[in-house]
Amino acid sequence: MPRGNESGALPWAVYPLFTIVFIDVLGYTFLIPLLPALQKLFSAPPYMVGALISVTAVCATISSPLWGYLSDRVGRKTVLMSSQGFTLAGYLLIALAGNIPILFASRIVAGLGGGNLGVAQSYVVDVVREDQRERALAWATAAFGLGFVVGPVLSGLLLRYGLSAPFWAAAGLEAINVVFTLFFLPNLRRHARDPKRRDLLHEFLRRPMLSLLVRQFLYIFSFTYFFTAFGLYLDRQLHVGAAGASFLLGAAGAVGAAMLIFGVDPLSKRMGAVGLTQAAFAVAFVSYVLVGFVTSLEVFAFVLVLWAASGSALRPTLSKLIADKAPEARRGAVLGFADSLNNLAMIFAPAMASAIVGFNPRLTGVVPALCVAGGFMVGALRRGDA
Repeated sequence: MPRGNESGALPWAVYPLFTIVFIDVLGYTFLIPLLPALQKLFSAPPYMVGALISVTAVCATISSPLWGYLSDRVGRKTVLMSSQGFTLAGYLLIALAGNIPILFASRIVAGLGGGNLGVAQSYVVDVVREDQRERALAWATAAFGLGFVVGPVLSGLLLRYGLSAPFWAAAGLEAINVVFTLFFLPNLRRHARDPKRRDLLHEFLRRPMLSLLVRQFLYIFSFTYFFTAFGLYLDRQLHVGAAGASFLLGAAGAVGAAMLIFGVDPLSKRMGAVGLTQAAFAVAFVSYVLVGFVTSLEVFAFVLVLWAASGSALRPTLSKLIADKAPEARRGAVLGFADSLNNLAMIFAPAMASAIVGFNPRLTGVVPALCVAGGFMVGALRRGDA
């Protein structure tokens, strides 16, 4: 199994995975800017079109632990290709959709294939040395974030060729991804068969693992909440339109990518992974508290830098800590379950964020501030376990 060289360079086997993650996320985010157009096309009520995002998250929540468990049994590459097949079918369905039921069916199928981030993270961890995990996961997170920023922009550009054009493009990208996975992603050995499923449940309930999973859920909930509220908050608080919000979100993505590539690894070596997560939770708390005091774009830009930098430190570092605690033979299942919790947060956070911003935009930061404060406190109480 490739493990990198002594100079610290990541093994070549991990680089195709970064491309796979980027393309997967790129296609997934194509739907976001097209919701208003879909609503008009099918004369659907707003809540029904918004539910398209939620139903995808629900299905990914269900499928993530299963994909992770299977990846431990039959291999990461096989499972990645299988989940990509579901995703491809979902894109083809939505491109051909002529009514609301088909539209929802497409999102269900795509959601069942979308729970493979835990498998991708497991593959990364499998092929790098332990001292390279955080850097490798940071690069994977950067690929994820880049896809999340580029996807909606590219989708909007393709819309000029018709409403189905972005989805045909997403299907084409996913087909390329399947071929890319087949020919460029090396096979890894299968792990030994896990004896008891109840032992896996016990793994989740152990104190060190449970505290890490709780902290990751709280972080993802806070991030998803603020990401969802982003455009509405800027519109109501600073009267910034969609174009300005897109630019600021892109700037946040650039800050996050810089932090992931240049900051996470050296900071982790200096502070330790546990210390870095505690510091990042604290910085995130400050950023969310300051949201209530924003009066200008300059102040918001400062808040945005804190938010993007702290989030970019938290995602790969928490993933690394969870991977470290997971037994090798169960790593796919554990990271799949962690990914399932991420998708669970994506079900509930958007509705709460929209309701609170609509009530009073100055209160936007209250819920995520409480979440990251909770993550900090759990980390402080369980620090000896991490």
